[in-house]
Amino acid sequence: MASLKSGVKPKQKTKGEAKPDATSNSLVIVESPSKAKTITKYLGKGFKVMASVGHIRDLPKKLGVDIEDGFKEEYEIPASKAKVVASLKAAVKKADELILATDPDREGEAISWHLIEATRPPKDVKIKRVRFNEITPSGIARAMANPTDIDKHLVDAQRARRVLDRLVGYKVSQVLWDKVRRGLSAGRVQSVAVRLIVDREKEIQAFNPVEYWAIKGQFNARTPPAFWMRLVKLGGAAIQLGNKEAARRIENESQANYLKKHMESASWSVTSLETKEKRRNPPAPFTTARLQQEAATKLKFAVSRTMQTAQRLYEGIDLGKGPMGLITYMRTDSPRLAPEAVTAAREYIRKKYGAEYLPDKPRVYKGKSDAQDAHEAVRPTDITLTPDKLKGRLDSDQFRLYSLIWRCTVACQMEAARFDETVVGAATALPNAEEALFEARGQIERFPGWLAAYRSDEEPKSDNTNGSSSESEEDDYIGLPLLTPGAPLTLKKLEVSQQLTTPPPRYSEASLVKKLEDDGIGRPSTYASIISTIQDRDYVKKHEGKFRATELGMVVTDLLIQGFRDLMDPKYTSGMETKLDLIEEGKLTFLKAMRDFYGPFERALKSAGNDMANIKVGIPTDQTCPKCGGNLLKRMGKNGVFFGCSRYPDCDHTADAEKLEEPEDAPECPNCGATPMILRKGRFGPFWACPNYPACKGIVKADPKGIPVPPDVPTDESCHVCGKRFVKRHGRYGEFICCEDYPKCKTVKKEVLGIPCPKCGGDLSPRKTRFGKVFYGCTKYPKCDFTVWDKPVPKKCPKCGQPYLLEKVRKPRGKDPVTVLICPNEGCDFEEITG
Repeated sequence: MASLKSGVKPKQKTKGEAKPDATSNSLVIVESPSKAKTITKYLGKGFKVMASVGHIRDLPKKLGVDIEDGFKEEYEIPASKAKVVASLKAAVKKADELILATDPDREGEAISWHLIEATRPPKDVKIKRVRFNEITPSGIARAMANPTDIDKHLVDAQRARRVLDRLVGYKVSQVLWDKVRRGLSAGRVQSVAVRLIVDREKEIQAFNPVEYWAIKGQFNARTPPAFWMRLVKLGGAAIQLGNKEAARRIENESQANYLKKHMESASWSVTSLETKEKRRNPPAPFTTARLQQEAATKLKFAVSRTMQTAQRLYEGIDLGKGPMGLITYMRTDSPRLAPEAVTAAREYIRKKYGAEYLPDKPRVYKGKSDAQDAHEAVRPTDITLTPDKLKGRLDSDQFRLYSLIWRCTVACQMEAARFDETVVGAATALPNAEEALFEARGQIERFPGWLAAYRSDEEPKSDNTNGSSSESEEDDYIGLPLLTPGAPLTLKKLEVSQQLTTPPPRYSEASLVKKLEDDGIGRPSTYASIISTIQDRDYVKKHEGKFRATELGMVVTDLLIQGFRDLMDPKYTSGMETKLDLIEEGKLTFLKAMRDFYGPFERALKSAGNDMANIKVGIPTDQTCPKCGGNLLKRMGKNGVFFGCSRYPDCDHTADAEKLEEPEDAPECPNCGATPMILRKGRFGPFWACPNYPACKGIVKADPKGIPVPPDVPTDESCHVCGKRFVKRHGRYGEFICCEDYPKCKTVKKEVLGIPCPKCGGDLSPRKTRFGKVFYGCTKYPKCDFTVWDKPVPKKCPKCGQPYLLEKVRKPRGKDPVTVLICPNEGCDFEEITG
């Protein structure tokens, strides 16, 4: 490999922020055009900055790895990058020095190496490697003053990752093509991620709920307000509340009513009252994974949306005086902050909030033992550039993500928040001599500490700002009146309710990222592509924000576990990540890592080819064909997995393998009147089929949840294009009004709000997602992509003059929903409660 050195010692060191001195013709190459634009502004004359527009070389569509020749890669330049490479080659020949300024991580290091290999700089051209942790004048000056060589170990670690992914993806996918269906894919990390979701789905399917009963009472003290307490102990033993097993459980309604009867006639008083201070420390600065989780939880951002927005903030935003990087490099495993960043944050806290909000010593955060500490945490490049100063200068996503990063960075250096937590107990004796203990918890914020900076304006003081949440009501805090030990209480109301334990929740993007990080599967920088890939391959689907394994995902995962048990083990995948880290550290060579992996992998390939079940032939099941009594086989068709009779073609019975939850009332077949119709799934979603199929091919359309939709309903209006009537019809995304000759006549009537689109001036209309959630978008879609979740209202903002407001429903914990009108302008804080 050309121009590679295992060390990264700087060629020169300078104190302070040295400015680049361009006395020669210097060519700087970065990945993205936006990054190039920002850097050009700061480098000035003598420097030419060009972009490679991402990777310029990759493995071909074939295997592209010569296993016999030491796993040597056969890289090629894609046709789409031919012009880019040609222009870079021409520029390199004219340069006196080549400065490679790709991203400061393994992938960026490998891109720099590929640039050298592809452009073949003349021998007299000096080659330097610089790494920008932040794209600001000072950050660029420091990097340019301290150039290094390309780090061979970083390049080898990235090469190893690429070769491993290709070997697994190419060879295991071939097995799936032979055993399941052409076009399927497997991946070293993606298949394990799918397994996590499949395993969770199996846990849910196997879960047997346990019944328990909860009792809560509303009590009056001498002073208001009335407050609720929950029964927590019987006879000194904790009772079950939620999924956590306890020593006692109220098993049925009879037991609950017995307790209720005797509690209603009992006398009550405060038998225990304890108040103690509770301290809550600030969270650490953002690593990539934590940023993804917090953005998903607080901002409802998909992981890909978070990373794309962070990339733009890192590469530079034009604030009026040219582009400037607003955050440090966003791919990092470390929560460490640079000393100058800590000093700046503490100075800002002292001036903004006061000395009482500042700890005596700076807070120091350490990452996990296996975390790569090459880069500091994600933070603003200038802490004095507050979100308020950027209102109206960033788009909505940029502003919200920057605000989150800024608040976390400031909060991490602040004092702990302090609360007074009060636990009140009320006990009474039952006829069987057992004591029944009710308990309630109240919490009062005494000192906000870091919450003063971290809490957004929309979060009430009682919100749990750590990102953690409780599954049971026993940890909820309520408002308590003034109480004293021994004070009498009056039982105002007693409620008993049947409860069932719940299965483990399906993964959301945030919880899946946390699981991948905790198990060491992949790297945070790859999570966005992993989540996107497993959905694109139809192995999982997201429904109401949660991942569900499809039948295809279940079948493929089961087969892969059968044929490649080690490869599908999360611990094995985590161990491979550790080996990649060892390559980066220079403790393991590329070749040894490849040989250690390939021997067992090759044996597994041969074993899988011989022993793995073949769904093309059919996998036997324990189900019987209802038509002829033969055995049903699980097979793969063009619309996914299905059950087919083993006596095919003599018996043509088929059934969907993916069970759909059928509504209680099945429709009657419109052609022959047969009942009940059968809910099935086709290429366009659920539909109801006649039980006499194929003799009768009558169908009834269904919505995404399988509910039968009514036939077209004529309206009094006529189509202005063809003159025929408009009808009310149900489509994939809900009800709409169209010409009765649709789709031959494509006229669709859209409900409009009477508010012009703020992006193009068109009309806004309500629409629905595939899962039935309403949103509002421009009628000129796809030419205009303006959308908003909250309903626009034709009312002018009295504060800033915005021509419309947004109607938003908030649901505070423990309170009734509140409807408010808010201004969509990020720079305006107008808000009006309407109901």
